[in-house]
Amino acid sequence: MRRGRGGEPKCPFCGRLFESPCDIKGELGNIFTGGKCACGAVYVFDRSGHNLGEAYVDGLVFACNGDWETAWTLTPDVDYRVESFYYDRENHQLLEGSKRGGRPMENLLFITLKNKEESQSATDKQI
Repeated sequence: MRRGRGGEPKCPFCGRLFESPCDIKGELGNIFTGGKCACGAVYVFDRSGHNLGEAYVDGLVFACNGDWETAWTLTPDVDYRVESFYYDRENHQLLEGSKRGGRPMENLLFITLKNKEESQSATDKQI
């Protein structure tokens, strides 16, 4: 479910402020933009507003420490939770609405594994 909200950039799972997304090199050499919250949740940035599916895959694999096989076996709401927001990268804010100036807004997708210890240790190895 994608939603907008105004104000400070806070993780939807723990309420802590999160850092601006940065470029991350994946296990296969792909580069995506994202980060990790102190609670272990990962987040990925969809700059175009049209590639949420690609961001979703990058986020799941990132949460699983680059293990594609594990990522594909996970079931939403059973093994992990997802929250998606509209995001203004320039001002580092979560936003209301879905369009700005007639074009789709950027998206920020948060993923947390249900097993917090697995999420924390897996993403620590990748950053």
